[in-house]
Amino acid sequence: MKIRKELLEQEKISYAMDQIVLPEGGVDCSEGCNPYGFPPECADVLKNFDPARMGPYPHSQALYDAIREFWKDQIDVERGNILLTDGSINALYIINNIFDTHNSVVLGISPQFTDYYMHAEMIGIDYAPYQLKREHNYRFDASEFLSMHYIADTFANVSLPSKSYNFIYIDNPNNPTGQCVDIGDIEKIVKGALKKDITVIIDEAYGDFMPKENSAVQLFAKYPNLAVVRTLSKGYGLAGLRVGYIIAHKDLISYMNKMVNPYMVSELAREVGAEALKHEEFIEKCKAEFAAMKAEIREALYPSVVKKLKKHMDAEYEEIRVHGAASGHLHMAETLDENSLLLLYHDSKTINLSEEFLKRKVLVIDGYDFKGLDSTAARIRLPRREEFPVLLKAIKEINKL
Repeated sequence: MKIRKELLEQEKISYAMDQIVLPEGGVDCSEGCNPYGFPPECADVLKNFDPARMGPYPHSQALYDAIREFWKDQIDVERGNILLTDGSINALYIINNIFDTHNSVVLGISPQFTDYYMHAEMIGIDYAPYQLKREHNYRFDASEFLSMHYIADTFANVSLPSKSYNFIYIDNPNNPTGQCVDIGDIEKIVKGALKKDITVIIDEAYGDFMPKENSAVQLFAKYPNLAVVRTLSKGYGLAGLRVGYIIAHKDLISYMNKMVNPYMVSELAREVGAEALKHEEFIEKCKAEFAAMKAEIREALYPSVVKKLKKHMDAEYEEIRVHGAASGHLHMAETLDENSLLLLYHDSKTINLSEEFLKRKVLVIDGYDFKGLDSTAARIRLPRREEFPVLLKAIKEINKL
């Protein structure tokens, strides 16, 4: 059999493939889906769905209409700007597959969503990440990124003299840190990339946890080199139904349509997804819970920072937040408080952070699963409020190690 050379030579690393068993009575903080599930109104759609509709191929337009309605206050999205996909991972694979990958390089941010760049490498695209720095609390520096990625002949200390930069991939919010890149910086990146004929992929899988006004969806009409990926797996808690979509210029969508299964997203998933998008208040409640939990984690790790913040000493707080004023040895990377994700990292060079959490019955994602991190870091997806004390207790204990 003639198998792709990349598939023969490379091992796929994906935390989605990890097979760690949750201890009895433990708390799962590993999967990225919403711990609060989906809007309760979606259950009514399931209850009332006519089983006869599962026989024919899916043709419902409800999800297209709901997506257009969802974005109407930001931008007019036409039917031809939307491609439905089986979740956001499938969307990313589709985007990669429409381009000529020969001698191509994708610029990313390290750490970021593993499955994107693993797929890129598997189909022959080189991955050249901009490394977020531990000493800067893994904070994305837009000015540094902008100064590097269009004009340099080297990137991340890797010389690429014979290759051109064809893609930029940014997950916003970032997975695993949960931080958010400002829409102004995103537009600068997309605008600069357009001048160099570079395609920009903005993965907003966790986008429902950031303000809607910060979404790159509002930019697609101005920039034909932009593709924005969204999913209902995270904020809307429908990971099991596999509902995602791409918003882009009609030309890009037309190329994708030539490559894809015309019946992506089942009839049932389309109806449930359409209902979910009507209930943004559900997301707002979840965001408030996550922000409150992160505040408690921050207070446990940085009591002096929180004290100064409460006194509105913003400049001093910023200095301490970036350079560290921890009460122990555990740190929380730059993050958007309303996001369910966060990254913790430890001062010890030998600790396995995910194992320490597992000893305390908390299942997290090992930092080793992300390029640019190791096992001294761990990604955490916040649990439900009633499970949070178990996580917070574990954090406080590990902070003292």
